[in-house]
Amino acid sequence: MPMALPSRPCAGSAHQAAPASTSPLGSGRRLFLLTLAGWFVVAVIGLWEGPDLSEHEVIVAQTARQMIQTGEWLVPHYLDTPFLVKPPLMPWLAAVAGLVLPADPVSGLPVTTLAARVPSVLAAFVVIWLVARLGRDLFGPRIAGLAAFVCASSLGLLLYAFNATVEMVLTALCAWAFAEFWWAVAARSPRRRLLHLLLFYAALGLAMLAKGPMPMVLVVLPLAAWWWMERPLRLFRACGWRGAGAAARMALWQAWPRLRQAVTRLGVWWGIPLFLLFFLPWMVYVAGREKYAWELWEYEYLQRMEGDYPGSGQGEVFYYLPIMLGLALPWALSVPEALAGPFLRAFRRHHRPLTYLWFWVVVGGVFMSAMTFKKPYYLLPALPALSLLLAVVLERFFFGGGVERPRLARVAVAVILAAVVGLGVGLWWFGSVKYPEFWDDRQIQWGVPLALAGMLIGVTTACFLYLARRRGGSFLAVGLTSIVVFITCWGVAGPKIANTEPPRAIVAGLRAAGVPDETTLYWAGLRPDGRVLFYGGRPVGQLVDPYRLIAEHGETVDRDRLKMMVATEICGRLESPEPVYIVLKRDAFESLMTFFKPPARELFSVDRGDPGKDKGDWLVISNAPEIGRPGGHTP
Repeated sequence: MPMALPSRPCAGSAHQAAPASTSPLGSGRRLFLLTLAGWFVVAVIGLWEGPDLSEHEVIVAQTARQMIQTGEWLVPHYLDTPFLVKPPLMPWLAAVAGLVLPADPVSGLPVTTLAARVPSVLAAFVVIWLVARLGRDLFGPRIAGLAAFVCASSLGLLLYAFNATVEMVLTALCAWAFAEFWWAVAARSPRRRLLHLLLFYAALGLAMLAKGPMPMVLVVLPLAAWWWMERPLRLFRACGWRGAGAAARMALWQAWPRLRQAVTRLGVWWGIPLFLLFFLPWMVYVAGREKYAWELWEYEYLQRMEGDYPGSGQGEVFYYLPIMLGLALPWALSVPEALAGPFLRAFRRHHRPLTYLWFWVVVGGVFMSAMTFKKPYYLLPALPALSLLLAVVLERFFFGGGVERPRLARVAVAVILAAVVGLGVGLWWFGSVKYPEFWDDRQIQWGVPLALAGMLIGVTTACFLYLARRRGGSFLAVGLTSIVVFITCWGVAGPKIANTEPPRAIVAGLRAAGVPDETTLYWAGLRPDGRVLFYGGRPVGQLVDPYRLIAEHGETVDRDRLKMMVATEICGRLESPEPVYIVLKRDAFESLMTFFKPPARELFSVDRGDPGKDKGDWLVISNAPEIGRPGGHTP
């Protein structure tokens, strides 16, 4: 895939961009190349600095490591149980990276922290390239360059580009699917249309293998809505409210013809089998090996959307509005105008591509807002479209002319600077009160003020450059400030946030207690912390497989019953003659001893959260006699 911004639209583009006026950033190609070069530097720094893997990230890394160690790639295993709740594409990519990159220099094991995060970093490069490539065909090279820079400097891309979970890979595949669909619709020859449709169904199938069934909501629904409503919206835009009735009638009358065109022109009849080919064979194979797989997927996916899922009800209907603003930082102030762009006269020459991007952002977001189960990263695949919408608005804001009201501009600058100062003070106060255990760290005490000072200096510079009519410099200052502040926080605060001290403390405690290295440590929670094995080399097992129980027992298993099953299993292990070592939270151990009174003692504890004993601390318990007593073990 060529990593360069083409200098002119392709022949298949149905939208010819307006000529670009001169600006300090050139035609956009130079800015795009500088963005790629700068982001390469950011990627190198972000991969080599920053925190260890978080509890969620290590699931991917450990699963990938076990694929290489066991040779079992088709049925992923996390620790000692099949891990089927997520499709396998991300562990596959991490495993491939682990085979290519050097092994851990201490343990000699494949798949390091670096290897686990490389797929997300490469996916971020693909997202930036796709934003520029699609933006060139939608709006011309200048806005394409701006969009690439906006995307590369956005908080959403920076956060998830260095995250070993699947979110950035899913975003790249969804963006690829949207781009191919546009190129297919805009193609001027049947051969080019067929090629782009083949690639569209391939991208959609791979997205399902990354995180199905999210692409059905994030890609298929927006495209179906745009395909059906594009012509009525064009009529409404041309006639205004006087044509609202005619537009509504057109939407009803053309429903069946547009569906028929989708089956014929868009190749739905052959595209669906091609789409299924990318993930359905894997599902059938896994279901043949693990008989409960179909029930598990029904629970994991369908009941999640229906709300019958642990953790459902997280967030109100407007949950994703602040998330969208957060993902778009530092460009969040322009998000309202960007979402209104398709309906504003100022952007009428871009109405058709803006409408396409608007459906990409809004339709999936509305559907997810109606779900009771919400997560911030569900909105990430909309970031490429949001970056393109923002680029159109920012091109007009920064390069569309002089300041019409200088006094109003000065007031706006003063408000922005005051808001930045207030935000910095608020973040400092919130962190020191809410997370005192982090704020007492010397590295945090000097690193966070440094990041806040950099943010203030960068925003101040951008504001004064804007008032001085050096708009290109102002635009660059905003994005560069975002990148520098993020990298500073990633290197300084990141290691404290993704805290690996508790799992490492468990490994040290087991060693100090004389527990043999090959002894399995059983986890009483529903999901073990795999960092004990990944970083510490200690075998970790699950007392029960909660996903299997849920799948086999269906709605009869709730969290309370799962806890009872785990407690029963703990007691059975502790009452056996063989020494067993189990980790659980302090409050769970107290409840266990109160109601069941198994033959167990506390081996040691690991402080988590606030200093001192609290219910969230980890306890390692055992039925093994103390050292020095009859039958006790020796280090």
